[in-house]
Amino acid sequence: MRGHEVRLVDVVATKANNFDVLRLAAAFAVLFIHCFPLTGSSVPNLAGLAAPLEQGVPVFFAISGFLIARSWLSEPTLITYAAKRALRLIPALVIAALFTSFVIGPAFTNLPLLAYLTDPTPYIYALRCSILIPFQGTLPGVFVDNPYPNAVNGSLWTLPVEATAYAIIGLLGGLGLMLRRWGAATSFLIALLLASPLINLDALISVNTINAAGEVGAGRIMTLFAIFLGGSLLYVCRERIVLNWWIAAAAAAIWYSASGSVWINTVGPLTIPYLVLVGAYRTPKSWRRLTRHGDFSYGVYIYAFPLQQAVAATWLGVSTAGMFLIAAPLAYIAGAASWRLIERPTLALKSRLPRKTLR
Repeated sequence: MRGHEVRLVDVVATKANNFDVLRLAAAFAVLFIHCFPLTGSSVPNLAGLAAPLEQGVPVFFAISGFLIARSWLSEPTLITYAAKRALRLIPALVIAALFTSFVIGPAFTNLPLLAYLTDPTPYIYALRCSILIPFQGTLPGVFVDNPYPNAVNGSLWTLPVEATAYAIIGLLGGLGLMLRRWGAATSFLIALLLASPLINLDALISVNTINAAGEVGAGRIMTLFAIFLGGSLLYVCRERIVLNWWIAAAAAAIWYSASGSVWINTVGPLTIPYLVLVGAYRTPKSWRRLTRHGDFSYGVYIYAFPLQQAVAATWLGVSTAGMFLIAAPLAYIAGAASWRLIERPTLALKSRLPRKTLR
């Protein structure tokens, strides 16, 4: 480091960061925003103050893009890379899918238990979730009378998108493009252009994916790819990146001024990855006390939606605040259990992967 100047290359190799804290905050931001549609309410505008709370998923993608690029460049072997990504996503997701299908489902279906268990839908649902096939997930007779009816886990649409982003990095890495700034920059700029209103992907491509906010268009998916690749680009260019609060404030102001406009899909990828890195490396070390027991964010994310729907089905007419106060602790407990029982043990298997494989 040079004086008070903090360069990304100087801090990137350390464990002194708040990525886990940011991920946990992003997971709870998603939970909070979902409380509105899941109670039949609209997200209040509050002079645009709600907009930052709607950035939970983009924050996940910015962090993931940065860390996945670091993972690839530290060990650029396709088989090991793919195995690590699978260990991170799949085991916990399989358990969450089985829990949703065979614990949440039977508890909240309006069908007789035998009719539910002999219907093929829960088994197909669990399988499709587990292998990251995009779908509109419903279970027979489950949550049919909720304010947001039938939807079982509207958060899972992002996971196939993230897995595709992992594959993109693997492809770019396999072609040698991740080793060159121009390759990473070109990939990012292509995604940025495709996400922009200049192309208007939503008018060109129909994407049949649903979340709690309604249909997810191709433009939003491409924006997430651009944010992911923006995070990757910052890692590739880490020697030239300065983490500065004044630059972050300017980036936040630019993002906020564009929120709600057609240009947010362009401005977001240009600002969110940098803001995330400043938040990870320039915020107080004391924040890490919030995640000293583990990284519960993934578990919170994959369990929150069905737990919120269960709250809505159990407490008819529950308010938005009431849902958050009940569902947030339940999701945190589920996240802790997922981390300790599933994620941490399976992630430990990474050390057993071959260090050298064919590319």
